[in-house]
Amino acid sequence: MSQKKRGSLIRRVYRSSITEGAFAQVYGNLAQIGSSFITKLMVLMGASPLQYSLLSAIGQISAIWQPLGVAFSHHISQRKWLCIWITFIGRFLTLFLGLALLFPSHQKGIWFMLTLLFFSAGFQATGANIWIAWVSDLIPLRIRGRFFSRRNQFLLVIGLIVSYVVSYHVDLFEAGTRGQSYVARLGAEGFFVPQNQVLFLAFVYVFASIVGIIGLSFLALQPERKRARFPKESLKQVLGEPFRNKNFRLLLVFGSWWMLATGIGSPFWGPFMLKNLQMGLFEVQLYNTLHMGASLLSFGFWGKFIDRFGNKTAMKICVFLGGLNPLFWLFMSAQNHSILWLEGISSGFMWAGAGIITTNFVLSIAPKRREQAYSGIYAAVVGVFMMSSTLASGIFYPGSLNIGIRVLDPEQVVFGVGAVARWGAFIPLALVREYRSVPLRKALAYTMSRVFGWRIRVGKRD
Repeated sequence: MSQKKRGSLIRRVYRSSITEGAFAQVYGNLAQIGSSFITKLMVLMGASPLQYSLLSAIGQISAIWQPLGVAFSHHISQRKWLCIWITFIGRFLTLFLGLALLFPSHQKGIWFMLTLLFFSAGFQATGANIWIAWVSDLIPLRIRGRFFSRRNQFLLVIGLIVSYVVSYHVDLFEAGTRGQSYVARLGAEGFFVPQNQVLFLAFVYVFASIVGIIGLSFLALQPERKRARFPKESLKQVLGEPFRNKNFRLLLVFGSWWMLATGIGSPFWGPFMLKNLQMGLFEVQLYNTLHMGASLLSFGFWGKFIDRFGNKTAMKICVFLGGLNPLFWLFMSAQNHSILWLEGISSGFMWAGAGIITTNFVLSIAPKRREQAYSGIYAAVVGVFMMSSTLASGIFYPGSLNIGIRVLDPEQVVFGVGAVARWGAFIPLALVREYRSVPLRKALAYTMSRVFGWRIRVGKRD
């Protein structure tokens, strides 16, 4: 393929990916696991710590569905429509989340929600695996970091705006004097009453699901390179090959440790803000704004940094910040949680990098045309580890801890344990070999030289 045609193809992929991704981002922010709107309904329905743990764990255990994407697409020449229809099923299921309110008890309704989200997340994880293979066939490795970073920048802005608008209206049901003039202009004083809040959330899930389904029509416009030949190996051989790659096994050990550590306490960030810090959903959205704003501004940095210095070097920075961020939460209370805004900026910067690296690291190690199998196996294995620690956070939910200068809430105890576990990920990361990586000290020296105008030679890569 000529350079001109390749450039035109990449631009088409970029445009269609941005358009579809915008719809997917709105859908995910409102109706997928991790959405504060899902957490809000569970808080209103009186969910237990174990149920919050299960909610978070479902998001990770869905990764075990990813190898199904490899199996379904193993002997087909075009993967586009398979990806679209499998993803459609996952998004269609969340239309019915609001039916949880019809159950005779809130506990039964919560279990219905968790079951529905399990299958929805599973189908979408399968579709995501096929999409990764689809995109990796189109985007060269040398620019993937920038491709994913620029795509994520646009998506975060769109998702943030929609989340702000919806969260503001959700809070109107319990805002007291706030927003009364706006409600009066709408002539909806009888609607914005506390007992209608859960019904409004049910409508949000329907709206989000419809938006997500519409977005798939734009995904259909994304180009696809037809596979010239099928793998000669059996499906068993294809799925087993990653485990025979020593460097991939080392990456798998690191990823398992990292995800195990990040799963500790992961179910409790949202509930801790809503319950312990007594924040409204709009205030939670302010935190998300700082988080996403920092991510948005840093995507460009991470994309260039990863393409220049490698995924391993960038991940070292993320591991350091990943262990630091949970420690901020140990000093927060309902009376004073101003440090939360600083943590939002720091974690937004860190997770922007970690998100790109998670996608790109496996692709950089996988042999050409083996990216889908490597990506699926990696996601499935590390997802099990994160699911395990997520569930353990709820099963072994601790009591409060008096450390002399202050009393830590149970959630804060878990956050502290998670911080130490995250820093431990430096050990397996050091064993992973990435041929494109530059030592961290040289990468930081070069980056500082660009900031302050120093002249420093980066040197040879590992």
